[in-house]
Amino acid sequence: MSAPTPPSPVLRTRLRDILGLALSAGLTNAVALLSLPLLQKFCYGPEAFADMAAYSQVAGILGAIATFRMDLALVKQPDLSSARATADQGLRFLFAMTALAALLPWILEWCAFNAGQIPMLWLWLPLGVMALGANGLLSGWLSREEQFGNLAGIRASGGISGEMLRFLAVPIGNAGLILGRIGGQWISALRGGRLVWNSWRETGPSSPEQRRKVWKENRDYARFITPANMLAMAANGLFILFLFEVCPAGFVGKVGAGMAYLTVGAGLVIRSVNDVFFKHLDDIAPEQLRRQYCLWALALLIIATAGIALLWVMPEEWVVQWLGASWSGLLHIMRVISPWMAPWIAASSLSVIFPHLGLQSWSLKLDVLHLILIVTLIAVTHSNIGPALMTDEEALAFIRQYAGWQFGFYALALAVGVVATGRGKRN
Repeated sequence: MSAPTPPSPVLRTRLRDILGLALSAGLTNAVALLSLPLLQKFCYGPEAFADMAAYSQVAGILGAIATFRMDLALVKQPDLSSARATADQGLRFLFAMTALAALLPWILEWCAFNAGQIPMLWLWLPLGVMALGANGLLSGWLSREEQFGNLAGIRASGGISGEMLRFLAVPIGNAGLILGRIGGQWISALRGGRLVWNSWRETGPSSPEQRRKVWKENRDYARFITPANMLAMAANGLFILFLFEVCPAGFVGKVGAGMAYLTVGAGLVIRSVNDVFFKHLDDIAPEQLRRQYCLWALALLIIATAGIALLWVMPEEWVVQWLGASWSGLLHIMRVISPWMAPWIAASSLSVIFPHLGLQSWSLKLDVLHLILIVTLIAVTHSNIGPALMTDEEALAFIRQYAGWQFGFYALALAVGVVATGRGKRN
């Protein structure tokens, strides 16, 4: 039986939820966007941003799988006891991943990777992974209860606090960028924990039988979505980590800062649409799903392309005049990187279509292909340059190739999403 077309009040609620999350994220990202040039000019050089970029990728890969996507399964739980059992299951996975994060810096150092030389990575990485996983579970709980206003406030306070901490942490050196990021994440987690404490306490700890039951119902999130997320993060993270190993730190810092500017807007769109789109997909009748997916994709592509086009309006001289000579070439790097971000924003924002339709394996297969493409590009590039560090010209050539491959992959992902709307089952 077809699901009913959503009535006007439901549509208004959906738009209000998205707008609320978007406004809070917009405020947070506006603060980040204003802070970033000040941090570059007065507080941290390109080398600090290189360390920050490498840390972010390693933490992001582990954080993406920290709860084995029980945070996503949590949103769909029909009752409070099932939600508690799902959250408990996610916490067990999170503790295991945090332990792995504590060991990984020593492994990287023993294997002589440059990433293993990031100061105090042995402390930052487990703290960051734990915060990412905790925020994921808390977001899932609040999304399930449709507390989108509270969720928006939590994210805004954590993001803004994190930016303030980056300025306050300047005395500790380059690691201040990382400390600020983690501090903001923990502020969000603590605020979210206070909000869910009462309903969490009312349910009491889940039993082994309850956890086994919800695991059986939700294991596809771990079997398909978790490795898909890990592969997706790895495919994008390997780009930065490869540059961190083969390029001067100053160049990597410019790439990291450029990516930070670009992902401010991207993160606003992806996170806001993702949270609400998955919750409200059940309101869309199956025969309307493809049309709605295509309309959303088209709108996201137009918005993203318009934002990227602004990079070609800004004169490069402005960057050097404001940030200083050490940041020359930053805008050019952003222009080279940016074209693939339009289909990436659209595909990532709407990627929840696969678990909604019970097609988690499609998402996994796409991400396997993605990782194969990026690893192949990196392997070929590494074999061509040998043990020497890349020159800036060689690095820019590699980035152009990477951007082209990324654009093609995410365009393919959007096309597969269109095909999926005519297949699969509603989950």
